[in-house]
Amino acid sequence: MRGGRWLILAALLPAAGLAEPRTYRVASPAEGSKAEAVVVYSLGSHTQVAQEIRGGVTLDPTTLASGSGAVVVPIAGIRGDGGTRDCHMREALGLDYAAGGRFPKEHVCDGQDRLPASGAEAVAFPDIRLEVLGSRPLDELALLEAGKPVRVELDVRWTLHGVARPGRELVRVLRDGAGLRARGRSTVNLAEHGVQVRPTKVLFAEIKVGDAVTVTYDLRLVPVSP
Repeated sequence: MRGGRWLILAALLPAAGLAEPRTYRVASPAEGSKAEAVVVYSLGSHTQVAQEIRGGVTLDPTTLASGSGAVVVPIAGIRGDGGTRDCHMREALGLDYAAGGRFPKEHVCDGQDRLPASGAEAVAFPDIRLEVLGSRPLDELALLEAGKPVRVELDVRWTLHGVARPGRELVRVLRDGAGLRARGRSTVNLAEHGVQVRPTKVLFAEIKVGDAVTVTYDLRLVPVSP
C-alpha cells in the first residue's frame, strides 16, 4: 500500500517539475539567425548587420524558465554600407580610449579603412555580449504547442566597449522544429557604455551619431545533443 501511495503522488506532480533544462547553441546567420542595429545620424539613419553570431543558452523547454547563457557578436563581423563608416564603428566600440592612442580626438582608420593590428590603436574590446541571467514566461505555455509565440521576460547583462550594464528584455519564443526561436528588440545607450563616436565631415556638414541604438534579433536556438 505504501508503494501505491508513492505512485499516486508521482502522478500528481506537475509535468514541469519533471522536466530538465536543455542546452541550445545559437545558430549562425547562415543557419537562419539574424541581428541588426539601426544607428541614427544627424542626417538620417543606417542599418548595420551582424555577419557572425555565436553562443548558447540553457533553459527548460517546457517552462521557458531559469534561462542562462550568452550571445556574442564580434564587432569585426558587423557590416553596414562598408568602408569608412564601418571602420569608424570599430573605432568607437573596440578601442580603449585610455590606452594612449589618438582616438577619440581624431580618427585612426587608415586609407584602406583598417585599424592597426597591435598597439594603443588596436581593438581592445572585440565583442558585444548579451548574457541571459534568468527568464520568466508571461503567457500560457500552451501557445507554444499551438505554433504561437510566448512572451518571456529576461534578466540580461549587455557588455559593450568593455562596460557591462544589467537590464531586462522582452522576447517572443516560438517552437522551431526540435529547437526554439527567440525574437526581440532592444535599445542600447552608447553613452552608458562609455562609447564615443567621433563626428565625420561630409562636404560642409558634420555628421553626428545619436546615443540610442535600436537592436533587433531573431535567433535560432538549436538543441545540443547530450
